[in-house]
Amino acid sequence: MPFVSPLIADIMLWLMYIASTVAIVVTVVSVVRTVRLRTKDDEVVNGVPRTRMAWVVVIAFLLCLVLTFVLGSSEPIRTNGELFTDTFWLKAADMFIYTSLILIIGCFAGVVLSRFRN
Repeated sequence: MPFVSPLIADIMLWLMYIASTVAIVVTVVSVVRTVRLRTKDDEVVNGVPRTRMAWVVVIAFLLCLVLTFVLGSSEPIRTNGELFTDTFWLKAADMFIYTSLILIIGCFAGVVLSRFRN
């Protein structure tokens, strides 16, 4: 197993923190900008209620996160020879894994359904 110096590991961790922070800031700025620039004409596009659809997607995503967190396992796991028992982080890891899988399956289903609709 190759040795990774502590300095490189610290640099990688800080880069991860910076990338995560930038992603969160860009997301918040984008949502605020979209809400502020929205007009009444934007509510229905091509017969699709855009505003209602956006709210349904946001609420469904949040419900998916909560549901996968609640149903996530808190069983301790062994990592690097030590037993990891932090219930919150075990459930959070399961939440992100299961939510990602659900979103990928949903996207795939959407592509397949839209392909057969036309």
